[in-house]
Amino acid sequence: MKLDKTISKLCKTEGLTLSALAKKAKVPTQTLHAWTTGRTSINPDQVKAVANILKVSTHRLLFDEPDPYAHQAEEVLEEIFKGDVRVTLERIKRR
Repeated sequence: MKLDKTISKLCKTEGLTLSALAKKAKVPTQTLHAWTTGRTSINPDQVKAVANILKVSTHRLLFDEPDPYAHQAEEVLEEIFKGDVRVTLERIKRR
């Protein structure tokens, strides 16, 4: 992962300090500092919050590269909205 360099680079792009990012994302500043030094495990909800503030995907935040699956989401949305579609949701029973 390149989280340390990516956070620094994206903060600079967005004109945010690490403290300001932490406040906006509601993630402790100490957590972001630990991420940038590799000293802590990563909470997925916190990663999503930080990615949203920095206006990037979680994949981009973690690996500093475009999300290779992003086009699939666009294709699915395009397919859904081009005609009549029925969507069924079913809860999967866990064993």
